[in-house]
Amino acid sequence: MNRIEALYSFIDECDKVVDVGCDQAKLGLMLSKRKQKSIASDRSENVIDRARHDIGRNQYIDLRVSDGLENIQEGEADTLVLAGMGTHTMLEILSKTNLRFKKIITISNNYHDILREKMNDFNYKVDKELIVEDADKIYNLIVFTEGTREYTEKELLLGLNHIDEDMYKKYIEFLKEKYNNIKKSSQDKNEKVDKILEHINSL
Repeated sequence: MNRIEALYSFIDECDKVVDVGCDQAKLGLMLSKRKQKSIASDRSENVIDRARHDIGRNQYIDLRVSDGLENIQEGEADTLVLAGMGTHTMLEILSKTNLRFKKIITISNNYHDILREKMNDFNYKVDKELIVEDADKIYNLIVFTEGTREYTEKELLLGLNHIDEDMYKKYIEFLKEKYNNIKKSSQDKNEKVDKILEHINSL
């Protein structure tokens, strides 16, 4: 399962989807095959023009130039997809809107611990997580739903409610190697790295 297929797997047929930072609107194309409408948006007019050229006429995909959720109206979507961007970009997008979603599906490039913690500020909590391997890279997909929760330090750093235990184990091994290498190559003490390794070694 690649990243787009993973995102797709968490979308119900009744969901009204907006994919922010849609790139080539691949998710929208997958949804259109089951005759499900969606909004595919990007802040770049060139990106949307290329997507429009590649897709052609498709009655199920609403291609839209939008800086974040700026051009999305109340009631148009109840499921938000944020993928292919960093955590701070995701949080900035949410900070600039009053729109609410029943579900937010994310694949962040970085700082998953910060994402888990800060989504509480917007009244969203982790529902489930899935580790995805795509083109020899490992990605952490997180589904958020409405509400807040208190996380343990281990949950913030390593995630929770992972639905594929085998992929989670592979992810943990990846993190272990990554942070051990960071620790070996740095002369400075890094408390976060030490904490991550401590929790990994306790598993």
